[in-house]
Amino acid sequence: MIFYGTKGAHLKSEKISGAKCTHCGEQTSHTVSIFGRYAYLYWIPVFPLTKKGVAECNNCKATVEPKEMSEQLRLKFDNVMRNTKTPITYWVGSLILIAIILFAFYSIKQHEKDAINYIANPQKGDVIEYKPSEFYSTLRIENITADSIFVIQNNYEIERQSKLYKIDKDKNYTTEPFSISKKEFQKMFDDKTFLDIDR
Repeated sequence: MIFYGTKGAHLKSEKISGAKCTHCGEQTSHTVSIFGRYAYLYWIPVFPLTKKGVAECNNCKATVEPKEMSEQLRLKFDNVMRNTKTPITYWVGSLILIAIILFAFYSIKQHEKDAINYIANPQKGDVIEYKPSEFYSTLRIENITADSIFVIQNNYEIERQSKLYKIDKDKNYTTEPFSISKKEFQKMFDDKTFLDIDR
């Protein structure tokens, strides 16, 4: 199934008068119709592409494109084209994408601020991400004393740091707690032995 492509839609029709038809030769009214084309992704318009239009003689019903129009008709047609605005809906996909990117950027920056606070003020249940080998794993804080932090190790490892949530399950933490001094805890984040902390 194709989820992307281009599509056209009618934007505007306007009746103009006092232009000579190149087919019947009458000085008569014409109906100018403007159509817009846009790119879509999953049926959501992403951005506009082109605007095109035609003029239909209301006397002989002949439809002509701009290159076939008389000079007089073309001037009136161009005026209608200029005044036909591209709908904001044609930008919906782009606006959604920008919003997602901005939200992701904000979330990353907010998490960085939170992580600094979590490292300085760890709590029971905080999960530490680290790389003990070529794979990634986690430690969970079980207890905190005046000068030490007690953690238990996850029994599993995974190839990508972004997928650690898949192994961060209670049943995977079965090892005995071991202690890390608070000073060493901070140092392990500073030298990137510990990569991140989640709460």
